[in-house]
Amino acid sequence: MSSSDPDSRLLLLMRHGKAESGSGQPDHDRALADRGVTQAQLVGEYLASQNVQVSRVLVSDALRTRQTWQAVVSQMPGFDGEVTFEEEIYTGGAAEVLSLVHGVDPRHPVVMVVGHEPTISSLTSLLADDDSEPGAVAQARIGMPTGATAVLSGGLEGWSALVEESLTLHTIVRP
Repeated sequence: MSSSDPDSRLLLLMRHGKAESGSGQPDHDRALADRGVTQAQLVGEYLASQNVQVSRVLVSDALRTRQTWQAVVSQMPGFDGEVTFEEEIYTGGAAEVLSLVHGVDPRHPVVMVVGHEPTISSLTSLLADDDSEPGAVAQARIGMPTGATAVLSGGLEGWSALVEESLTLHTIVRP
């Protein structure tokens, strides 16, 4: 998505792909399973097929989210956006992630967050307005499956204006 409307915003909230069980290693260091890599690649293919031009990406600093982003972007030729890895996405909740999004420069109309449950589903539910797709809202309330990505959009002057029920949840992509 790239819109001629300067106030048009697209927010993609993605839960990391399926991770390995962990087997004694710290949670932060859990790697993606093969299935998780495939899930993330499918999301990247979807975004590329929809001509979504992500310009700013906020990724949890956990291994599985970093690997998820790498698999997503591997399917998006020509990606030239800004990417940062944020501890707050791993350690915090919806309020902390919302605060990070608030800090995104308004020149970035399309923002993607790659994070964890229950934060991703909580934030999706919080931001979805009354015009949102009911099935997608129900899924967000139940919880986001691994690799799932919520697609929300709306008119905002800047990301700092993002508040409860200010975006329309269109779908949840479930690879």
